[in-house]
Amino acid sequence: MIHKLYNPVIVGKIGSTYGIFGWLKLYSFTRKRTDIFSYQPLFIKSINNNWKKLEISYWKFSRNYIILKINNINSKENAKLLTNYYVFIDKKQLPLLNNNEYYWLDIIGLTVMNTKNYLLGVVSDIIETKANDVLVISKNISDYFNIYKRFIPYLQNEIIKEIDIKNRIITVLWDPNY
Repeated sequence: MIHKLYNPVIVGKIGSTYGIFGWLKLYSFTRKRTDIFSYQPLFIKSINNNWKKLEISYWKFSRNYIILKINNINSKENAKLLTNYYVFIDKKQLPLLNNNEYYWLDIIGLTVMNTKNYLLGVVSDIIETKANDVLVISKNISDYFNIYKRFIPYLQNEIIKEIDIKNRIITVLWDPNY
């Protein structure tokens, strides 16, 4: 069966093989690692650009990753063919959010302007801290590795004044000299 994902979202990545019987390591990108399994079905994009549904027969939690067994993958050689594949869901599988709540994937790539219309850059990443999330602002989205970045605390109403997803702009109360 050919599947189509209209709005794919990466939720994990398959790592190296685990043992000789076709098991694999899975690195989950969900907040709680095992939450990746609450989004079903999971998909990978095959070499020929088709979406392939992952049929997982068993999984167990390990230190920094999940160990999983995929149906019909019974050898290390077959499992090795899936290493480094990203794991996707369709965005419609994500829970609906309340007003003023956003997924990180909705924020990354947005243009950031201060309240005086000074262009600060684009959100290239978000860092999770215990106190609050922090927006990483780069000159452009492909400029992620540039050392000249701004770090803006995600403090709704205090620093983050408006998020306009439709026009892809975040307005912040922030001095461009910081």
